[in-house]
Amino acid sequence: MADTNGVIAVGVDLGTSTSKFCDGERVLVFSSVAGDALTEQLETSWRRMNRSTDRGWHHNLALWDDRRQQWRYLGAMTRSSQRPQWFTEGGVLQSFDDAYLALQAGLFLLGERRGRPLDRVALGFGMPIKAGEQASEKFLDYIGERLRTEGEARVMELRARNVATGEERSERIAIDFSLVQFQGYGAYMVLLFAKFDMKLYNTYIVDVGHGTWITLPIVANEADIALADSMASGIHAITRNISQALFEKSGQKVKVQEQRIMEKLAAGQREIEVPGAGVFNFSSMVDAETDALAEQIVKKARADVAALGSKGVSLDYIAIVGGGSNLVFDKVKGRLAEFFGWDRAMADERIVGNQALPIDARHVNSVGFMLLARDQLAIDRDADVDPTIAIREVVAD
Repeated sequence: MADTNGVIAVGVDLGTSTSKFCDGERVLVFSSVAGDALTEQLETSWRRMNRSTDRGWHHNLALWDDRRQQWRYLGAMTRSSQRPQWFTEGGVLQSFDDAYLALQAGLFLLGERRGRPLDRVALGFGMPIKAGEQASEKFLDYIGERLRTEGEARVMELRARNVATGEERSERIAIDFSLVQFQGYGAYMVLLFAKFDMKLYNTYIVDVGHGTWITLPIVANEADIALADSMASGIHAITRNISQALFEKSGQKVKVQEQRIMEKLAAGQREIEVPGAGVFNFSSMVDAETDALAEQIVKKARADVAALGSKGVSLDYIAIVGGGSNLVFDKVKGRLAEFFGWDRAMADERIVGNQALPIDARHVNSVGFMLLARDQLAIDRDADVDPTIAIREVVAD
């Protein structure tokens, strides 16, 4: 690994449903939501009613919000909040204050899992496409305003509390630099390092996630923001529609939770048993929903390919990735192969999916943004970039 003078490259993906952080060795995941202010009553209640044996920081974290002068809880504790506040929703960053708290939480928890605080970091950020370039720059400016200048260093100060144990810690983390790109670019960086052997191929990214699906054309290593888009109709929309269809099919007697449907889909199952109501097969519903989503994606891709062609740009690869992409990959691939006139061998070579990624697709963007920061560190030091991707641990709330 190239010498980075003790600076840790960290990838940050502020996603619609979950935020993910990667330090090169591990991926940290928690919901993109901040909870209520942590009052003394809430803290006492949490300690009394929490039956979990996990007393670790990730499941019991509160951070001091110096802007609002109150403790706020994040991660698993937000499930007990009466007013959970999603800081990324509909593809837009809703609250800079809460997103900054999430950044502090991610950096603190990465250090806690490493067994030592992160002293210096270089950040690669993934931002929602709907936020736009101006909003992304504004968020970086906001982060800059929250940092303390000490000589040439820019320092983040944070206070964390483990609500289960009452322990408090204060940390100071120097931010070497912050880079920002849009969600989907992280997946491209992983392909660049792992599949493309650092060769620059024009790549069209389709990232199908829980809450949204996005498209991001990347030409000569640069994202084409004019054509990028994010649609709020990811896998959550499919599970919601199936849940409603099952409710109607049962004569409005059975309401199947979307999480149960999500679990079945992930396991490749298409039947769900409801005590007292029987077994429901939702295969036809899945086919109908995924057909509709695939057609939406292909329609957008066709329009973008035409727009790129008018600029004299052709695509080398199309990547259909993300935690929900397996449900639509074959359908999108078949339609696109027909559109381009590619035979099966050509389609297999140029339309790639999650199998082309060396890591879990759900975490690919955070890993890719870590690679983005690592690459910039190498450029700054006129050193060879470290191409290895070796995630040893995934920590989720």
